[in-house]
Amino acid sequence: MYPFVSLGGGGSSNGDFEGGDSRNSSGVSLDVIWEVDLWGRIRAGKASAASDFEAAQADYAFARFSLAAQAAKAWFLAIESRLQVELSQQNVELYERALSLVQARFNTGIVSELDLHLAKYQLAAGERLLRQNRSSFEQSMRSLEVLLGRYPDAEMALADDLATVPPPVPPGIPAEILERRPDLVAAERQVAAAFYTIQVAQAARLPSLSLTGFSGTASSDLRDAINAPDPFWSLGAGLFAPLFAGGELKANVEAANAQQQAALHSYVQVVLGAFGEVENALANEEYLEQSEGFVKGAVLEAENAVRQASIQYRFGLIAYVNVISIQDRFVAAQRQLISLRNSRLANRINLYLALGVDYATGAGQTAIASTGPEEE
Repeated sequence: MYPFVSLGGGGSSNGDFEGGDSRNSSGVSLDVIWEVDLWGRIRAGKASAASDFEAAQADYAFARFSLAAQAAKAWFLAIESRLQVELSQQNVELYERALSLVQARFNTGIVSELDLHLAKYQLAAGERLLRQNRSSFEQSMRSLEVLLGRYPDAEMALADDLATVPPPVPPGIPAEILERRPDLVAAERQVAAAFYTIQVAQAARLPSLSLTGFSGTASSDLRDAINAPDPFWSLGAGLFAPLFAGGELKANVEAANAQQQAALHSYVQVVLGAFGEVENALANEEYLEQSEGFVKGAVLEAENAVRQASIQYRFGLIAYVNVISIQDRFVAAQRQLISLRNSRLANRINLYLALGVDYATGAGQTAIASTGPEEE
């Protein structure tokens, strides 16, 4: 958009090898070149570059937002893994007490050797699951530490328990809030950049006008050249029109049109994908909340069943295989409950990411509230 200005200087000396007089010359010059933007080609190129820059900024913002969401989910996953380890440890202790009971009853001849083998099998399976959960916990810790830029030694301090799921996002949020999503902004800016690129390609087929000028001084002495009382100058203009380029200019216009169509279709796909992410996250909110309620009830009932089964086994009313079956269901329900709590947190993070607003902060809540439905 602005002239290109350059300052130059130079000198020369020439003569013969026979000792004759030598001739010296030197000079300084100021050169200016400027293309008149007759058809808006340069302005369109500037607008296209600005749109690309804004798209890159939006991509960077979305990358930061996505990384924060990934780190948050990794944090909760590490806590869930540790809770699974603690649960497995409690179950191993339960199996050890059960084995002691069965061993005592076997020694007195009350139960058969089958019950003893079943109790030992249950303890061995519990020990294996404990080792497996410890391995998963260490892996989740190292993944989190890598995300945070720390050495992955699986020694990072964690919270004691999973966080409580925040209150639900208020209903009636308009679709316009998705316009704030950085990835949608980036896609829209790419469409704008492609639109301006078409203008650049079209204007390249039209004549261009360039203005040139230079001024300077020349003298046999550099000092005289700089302080010359009579500098010289020159101005010129040139009009250039492309006549034949083997179809290159036309092909550039067609390519720019195709790129714009591709950018437009990409934008539509990004928008539809954003709506799909929001809908899925909202649907999972209700599903996971209901599932957690059902599993909580299952855990309570299974705990009561374990207590009753232990009493009945002591009195010889049921076989030990029934006790193991009930205990396994109790353990499975406990593990599922921990996983569901983490799944609800991860889904809420996905919802925030889909909405494109950091709702966990006060600014994010204000942004959603400001676009929400009016209340009476």
